[in-house]
Amino acid sequence: MEKDKEERGGRFAHEDISSRYFRFGVFIILMLLLLVATFQFYFFAMSAIATLFKYEYRSLVQAGFAACVIAIVVYLLRVALIKER
Repeated sequence: MEKDKEERGGRFAHEDISSRYFRFGVFIILMLLLLVATFQFYFFAMSAIATLFKYEYRSLVQAGFAACVIAIVVYLLRVALIKER
């Protein structure tokens, strides 16, 4: 079965080129929207931290939030890289 797929050109062999470009374009647009939403979330979270916590504790809470974001991104990158191998 796998041999037949390779001989036919894989999964995208039956799709025409415009369909592939359309799907790629939709993917790029969605990734840009995700990037904008991620930046907005980060800055709104920092603003909420500044509103909710006293001045003395803001930098500590912001550092904790940034560390959590870094940990989540590293975890997701590891999952993505392990999945590719």
